[in-house]
Amino acid sequence: YSGNGMAGLAYVYTSVFRKYAVGYELGKFALSLNKSPKMVGDLSLTVTCSVCTFKEPIQALLPLILENRETALKYGKMTNACVLSSAYIVRSFLSGSELASVDKEMTVFLHQMARYMRSGWNLALIPVSNIIANLSGGEQRRLCDGAQGYEDNEHNLNKAFEKKDIMRCDIIVTIKMMENFVFRTIDQAKVLVQKYQTFFDRHDRNLVQFSTIHRTFYSGLTAFHSFRETQNQYWMDIGVRAMEEMGTWAREGCKWNFENKFLILNAEYHFCVGDFDTAAEQYELAIASSHNHRFMHEEAIANELAAHFQSERGMKDISIGLLQQAMRCYESWGAQKKVAKLARSLNNSICV
Repeated sequence: YSGNGMAGLAYVYTSVFRKYAVGYELGKFALSLNKSPKMVGDLSLTVTCSVCTFKEPIQALLPLILENRETALKYGKMTNACVLSSAYIVRSFLSGSELASVDKEMTVFLHQMARYMRSGWNLALIPVSNIIANLSGGEQRRLCDGAQGYEDNEHNLNKAFEKKDIMRCDIIVTIKMMENFVFRTIDQAKVLVQKYQTFFDRHDRNLVQFSTIHRTFYSGLTAFHSFRETQNQYWMDIGVRAMEEMGTWAREGCKWNFENKFLILNAEYHFCVGDFDTAAEQYELAIASSHNHRFMHEEAIANELAAHFQSERGMKDISIGLLQQAMRCYESWGAQKKVAKLARSLNNSICV
């Protein structure tokens, strides 16, 4: 058997057939077959970064991706090392790693990419850099010569579409969607869902990748919020589909990675349909699951959404307590600009 061939088969079973247990077993088998350190980078991209995401806690995979990146560098596989660098940063950020730590590691990787003349691979990291600067209230990063002009996410996205770089498109759209939802610029998040949902459904409706998980999550949150505003069934359908997808991943994939996201979406769904008792229970479970599984940013989101839910029900004291907890989580994550925005909301709530 070939390790690379088996890894490719594992990827197909996981991402196309959605047979996560079979894909995982094949992926582990592929890793066991490899005897060459030079192949570690190739296998890591296929197995550790993709297949294992659906069966192992993401926090346990991040050190392995870094280790495999170092091995690729050691054996002169510079392109693999740069791709693994990008994969690590995107996964680390979307999984809620502390923002200052992600930014520090990204600085090192971007310099290495420029040194090794692989500046094209840093284009997927620019939206991550931009959102970290926005969340933390820091300055936008100055880019190397090969990436000048791409600091604008819209320009970066348009160029990605021109080059048919669908993976970069997905990363940029997902991060823009996340940024707009976190900062509650919901109208802009709605535009992203409406503009790109159909495209990605047509392009990769049978292909599940890491960015797909988070795009599904934030499109679902945006949709449920929009349904409560408009009562438009279009938004309910998108939200329900996202919730069901996340539920499938939680049952058949890695409960650690998906349970809290499913619970948040489920709470929002029950809020939408007026089942307030179930919604309150699901928000509590979502907060606990996010905390226990170390998704700090999603614990913040769950608390903030629960605060809004309780405020709408007239439970002012409970809402304020949840909002304060959301602020503590955002602050621990490093999102100082978001904390400041919530502090203003909290002051307004207390003054009312």
